[in-house]
Amino acid sequence: MALTRFISLIPALALIGFPLLSSGHGYRVGSIRIVHPWAQITASSIPGKTSAFGYLVLRNTGDKPDKLISAFAEIAEKVELRATDGAVDTPAPRPVDSVAIPAGGEVRLQSEGPHLMILGLEKPLAEGQRFSLKLRFERAGPITVDMFVQAGAGDAIY
Repeated sequence: MALTRFISLIPALALIGFPLLSSGHGYRVGSIRIVHPWAQITASSIPGKTSAFGYLVLRNTGDKPDKLISAFAEIAEKVELRATDGAVDTPAPRPVDSVAIPAGGEVRLQSEGPHLMILGLEKPLAEGQRFSLKLRFERAGPITVDMFVQAGAGDAIY
């Protein structure tokens, strides 16, 4: 009897757990939802301190805009917010003071847009590694997320 009840609960438990499994390691602070924070693998052949790129999606579910104003990781000397200014003669990303997140909108930190530049790593980032990254938002405040080191994870986020 107990076994029959347990077996009949399996589909219900699967339905409850599915959204948690498919969330892509997301976080929330205030009205900001952070989806799938990840960093690219770095080349192990580069001697000395290396750099990496960090990506994630920022969704603002609130009715007021917010801004990502800083990022910090203990494994790096510095984490910069980078973006292109849209000028044709300077297409390379440059450090910026903030990344705006419109009310009810989202911003994707990705290779062809704003992103995180993780500078001064003591050792290269390897597949499967993860590290803590502290993000600070103008309105929502601070939050610490786990950055997962993955090859080509950008295709899986959206």
